[in-house]
Amino acid sequence: MPKVDDPRSSAASVDAEHEAAMSETFFVYDLFRAFWTRVVGLFFREIAERNAHLIPKTGPVMFVVAPHHNQFIDPVILLMHAARRVYYLTAAASMRRRFIGFYGRCLRGIPVERQQDLAKTGTGRLRLEDRYAEPTLITGIGTRFTKELQPEMKIALPKGAGQAKVEEVLSDTQVRIAKEMKELSALEALTKPEGSAFKTIPHVNQDDMYRAVYQRLNNGECIGIFPEGGSHDRTEMLPLKAGVTIMALGATAANPELGLKIVPTGLNYFHPSKFRSRAVIDFGQPIDVPPELVEKYKRGGSEMREACDELLEVVSEGLKQVTLNTPDYETLKLIQAGRRLYQPNLHYLTMAQQVELTRRFIKGYDKYRDLPEVKELRERVEDYNLQLRYYGIRDHQVDTMQIGRLEAGALFVWRLVWLIIMGLVALPGTVINTPVFVITGVVSKRKARAALAASTVKVRARDVIATWKILIALVLVPLLYTTYSILAVVLVRRAPRWALAGISGVSEWSSVRVYIWAWGLAAFMSYTALVFGEQAIDIVKSIRPLFLTLILGKEHTELLAQSRQELSDDITDLVNELAPKIYPEFSTTRIKEHLGEDRVTHSSIINESADAFHRRMRSGEQALRQRIGNINIGGSGSNSETNIRRRESKYNFNPPTPRTMDTLNKISPLEFLSTAIGAHNPAAHSLDSSTEADQEDSSSKHVGDSKSDERPTSGESSRNSEPISSGTASPKVRKGLFDLT
Repeated sequence: MPKVDDPRSSAASVDAEHEAAMSETFFVYDLFRAFWTRVVGLFFREIAERNAHLIPKTGPVMFVVAPHHNQFIDPVILLMHAARRVYYLTAAASMRRRFIGFYGRCLRGIPVERQQDLAKTGTGRLRLEDRYAEPTLITGIGTRFTKELQPEMKIALPKGAGQAKVEEVLSDTQVRIAKEMKELSALEALTKPEGSAFKTIPHVNQDDMYRAVYQRLNNGECIGIFPEGGSHDRTEMLPLKAGVTIMALGATAANPELGLKIVPTGLNYFHPSKFRSRAVIDFGQPIDVPPELVEKYKRGGSEMREACDELLEVVSEGLKQVTLNTPDYETLKLIQAGRRLYQPNLHYLTMAQQVELTRRFIKGYDKYRDLPEVKELRERVEDYNLQLRYYGIRDHQVDTMQIGRLEAGALFVWRLVWLIIMGLVALPGTVINTPVFVITGVVSKRKARAALAASTVKVRARDVIATWKILIALVLVPLLYTTYSILAVVLVRRAPRWALAGISGVSEWSSVRVYIWAWGLAAFMSYTALVFGEQAIDIVKSIRPLFLTLILGKEHTELLAQSRQELSDDITDLVNELAPKIYPEFSTTRIKEHLGEDRVTHSSIINESADAFHRRMRSGEQALRQRIGNINIGGSGSNSETNIRRRESKYNFNPPTPRTMDTLNKISPLEFLSTAIGAHNPAAHSLDSSTEADQEDSSSKHVGDSKSDERPTSGESSRNSEPISSGTASPKVRKGLFDLT
């Protein structure tokens, strides 16, 4: 148990001078919080919250936040939505940095000296001579243990292979550790003939940090902590550190009337490192500190450790209820695809509801992943995602491809016109900010590579990219606009009068006035680039499906949509069957009540302007579609079998054959597209050696009864249908490159 002063006596000794200093700090704190919330709110297109009403309005609160996916942005997002002043435990190494430390002190951060930040490379190498007779005796090769190590210090092996506490320093070449290292990676490194490199980690006394935390809690304030110990970009939470439980139990043990609440807080990003992405912050049910655990903590020894472990398990379970945790990115992508294909009765899910639904999908998948029907659906979803990648589109764009060539051509021209208009409006702001885009991109990637090299838990170090983009932009943007404004003053002063004749009175302006107007003009152009450029990017993404429809025709994409609909139906039916076993309150007609409402608390004028502009474009587009909506684009000869229809759920699917997968992997995108177009040409059919009867039989497998035992899986059918020619009444033209059986 940390040796600290009684926080009640510390709180009682606060005098009037300290109170005045605190009020001044609050002013600085509120000022900087307002500044950073505006900056981060500009970086993200939308930040939604869930269950903020659960946060206690008064009394001490400890916000336990995970996962820590965005280095210095995560704390600001909590500040935006907590509605209370939150003071974070911040790494002392970060507080020692010039700019970050300045902002950290203004936000009243509590410095925490982390052992890994003080690690130093040790001299020589380590070796375990006898892992069986002397598993705790470490021998050094060219080491200086008496000068570099002391009892209570730690030695750490490279790449997180393992670490151990030093119990006794015997000589410069021998040291005894408290416990043997049983990790296979550690044993492999230490038993090599040349030994292993190592780092020395000093023992850190955290009494000052605990004293500061206890004092804040006894003052009824809020503490924010990231219990994983550092930022990362994994798809699941890292093991939680025990410090959060020591703080909670220690403060409550010292002050039984404290009334501390622990609020699990989940941060869920759609694309954490991308500009103008989206995020959701989710607050869990507050956790009380159990009195029985406090009593065990007071008794010390093994009971204190047991109390900390039990409370840590409760906190961890609370965090799992508000976070997304999957073992890898492949599983996360699979779950997200299944969530998109699921069709609840609620037609529109808000952003926070999407996150909650994904969380429930993860729990259901973890529980039922070994069921045959779940495995088969997983294979079909993977095949469907593969088909989308070949088309170069996303799932939500499949429906937009179900139009004829005439309508697709009209929409293509319409969006192209809007794209040109918005591109021209956004072009000046984009040009003047190009140095910012280039430099932030280059520097943030370099910082990510450096962070990845120094970390043992990061995957791609994307957790530092957004932070560095914001920090660099905060310096570059004012500097760049100042440079432009100075150049404007120079040009106005040195330009001949005839060059400024088109701008009335500019030649008579003072240098200060020119500077201010140039600065304002640069800011305005950046604003218009943000509003219109964002919409232009959305239009660019929507043009490819229209272009594919113009090339391939509606008939080619109907089978893709049919495959998607069948897959969606089966996922929906399976979820409706299995979900009540996990969630007894599950109801397909009341999903909105269960998932809850979200509230966007940071809606800026930029978002409102962009939405208004987007609605105007869409209204014109709808009017255009209504004019040509009565034209039968697909032709009167289309077979009704190719129409998208719902079917009964069926879980007895045949997985794709190895031959099909091998052939699919060998096909280049160019070959795939040329096969799809060439299927219109009779010469293309001469490449197929199958008989006409075989072609008809193959086609019947695609459009036949879904309950037929001969029907291939939806994923295989999707692949077979990608390059087919038309999908119309004639089954002869539906024999394609992927029809292998």
